[in-house]
Amino acid sequence: MIDSTHRTRFRTGSAAPARAIAATLRSTLGPNGLDTMVIDRGGTVVVTNTGATVLDAMEIDAPVGRVVRDAVQAHARHVGDGTTTTALLVGELLDAAEGLVADGLHPTSIVDGYVRAAGYARDALRELSVPVEPDDPRVRAAAATAVTGRWDAAATERFADLSVGALRSVGFDAARLTLHAYPGGALADSERVEGILVDVDESSTTVDGFGTDGLGVSASGPDGGRALVEPTVALVDGDVTLPVDGAAGSVAVRDVDDLAAVRDHERAARRAAIRSVTDRDVDVLVCQQSVDDELRTELARAGVLPVERTRRDEFDALARAADATPVTAVSELDRSALGSVGAVRRRSVGGGTAITFTELPGESHESLLLRGGTPHVAAETKRIVADCLAVARHAAGGGGVVPGAGAPMMAVSRAVSDRAASIDDRSALALDAFADAVTVIPRTLAENAGLDPIDALAALRARHHGGESSAGIDRSGAVRDAFDAGVLEPVAVPARCLETAVRTASLVLRIDETLEATASGSPEADHRGHDHGDGHDHGGYPWALSH
Repeated sequence: MIDSTHRTRFRTGSAAPARAIAATLRSTLGPNGLDTMVIDRGGTVVVTNTGATVLDAMEIDAPVGRVVRDAVQAHARHVGDGTTTTALLVGELLDAAEGLVADGLHPTSIVDGYVRAAGYARDALRELSVPVEPDDPRVRAAAATAVTGRWDAAATERFADLSVGALRSVGFDAARLTLHAYPGGALADSERVEGILVDVDESSTTVDGFGTDGLGVSASGPDGGRALVEPTVALVDGDVTLPVDGAAGSVAVRDVDDLAAVRDHERAARRAAIRSVTDRDVDVLVCQQSVDDELRTELARAGVLPVERTRRDEFDALARAADATPVTAVSELDRSALGSVGAVRRRSVGGGTAITFTELPGESHESLLLRGGTPHVAAETKRIVADCLAVARHAAGGGGVVPGAGAPMMAVSRAVSDRAASIDDRSALALDAFADAVTVIPRTLAENAGLDPIDALAALRARHHGGESSAGIDRSGAVRDAFDAGVLEPVAVPARCLETAVRTASLVLRIDETLEATASGSPEADHRGHDHGDGHDHGGYPWALSH
């Protein structure tokens, strides 16, 4: 038996934050989900219906709330889609566990039951899944499902085509595809760019020719045009600045001659750095960090195009695509480290500037150039397309697809409930609670579609018990076969949602109490600390904890 003190502590200290997070994200689920506006203390506004993005922007004080947030964020990094589903499942599993604890079931028994139910859920999803190949039209259907409800039908089809087309061109290799979003254009202006598109940061230097009017790239070839044909490319993985001695020191300037000597030394060092580039016939110098202002100007005058502050993934992709070897300083450049591309072009996008590297001799690469009318729309478009790409990659990466629209969770609920009926001990209570908890997804889909969730769930359950395991809640709120409607999702998404939710709920259920650790050296630590006689530093904890 569990004492009432433990039951009260679990109810008030563990389930409540998870419930609050679930309640915050509930209205964003599905094709009828609404957006959430989050305003941080600095006044930054984020408008999104992506669960992980909402949690990123929220300030969560409760430790259990932070555990749930970290779990959802980890899920977003590894899976991409299903973050809201995961948060809702965690909240519902903990809510169900609260009732079981009140009835006298020990938390470890609940955890064992949830883990057991998760195994039955995996089997049910495996039976429901249909294998697909990368060129299967159902991959595109899964991508379209991921963005349905975010835009109108035409935009949904366009972004599904853009995403899947770009992925297929690079063999579904995420490292060979980059995303860029710029405000100031319509969604229909979004396009695929064959090659690598590099964002150009703002700079205070303006140089004529291939310059960007103060946007970071300073010059082009000798003709000053806006394209370079078959340029030689050098990559510096660091900054480009004047060389300095290894030892720290200072220079004392006592008269005009001393000042002239210092300036002569700087000019000589600058000329040496420029020669390191020009003597190797470098046309484009790509720097991962910054380029010294005066060096950038001299490079431009010498006919070299400097591209600075390159994003890390773009820098690494360019090294592979141009067959170039990055060096840490221009003094280390030699011809064996140089690469080349077919063309380098400058283009203005949304009031900014980008550089495109095309006709790549190494590995192929694609860039998706996304547009939005405002910075908020552009940023949200990028988040949505990132989800779309993740879904398409999972669908093509093995495991197959399952019907969407809440059908997988209803199938899981039925499978787990059937198993619970064959168990004659108290562990069946945890399985029944799990089976009921996962129905939060179709219930919420129906609620967000404006229907009575109880009636919709009853109709859906009847269809599943009649053998229609693909039945789900479509965008209109009607119960229909999701496979026939083309509403699909990779089996990896619901499988990982359940896995993450069970793991997180189990972690919270196993927490017996929360202790605040006090840093060593504080008065509290000095007062409460104990000498264990083991000679070990316990990292600031007033005592060692073990079970």
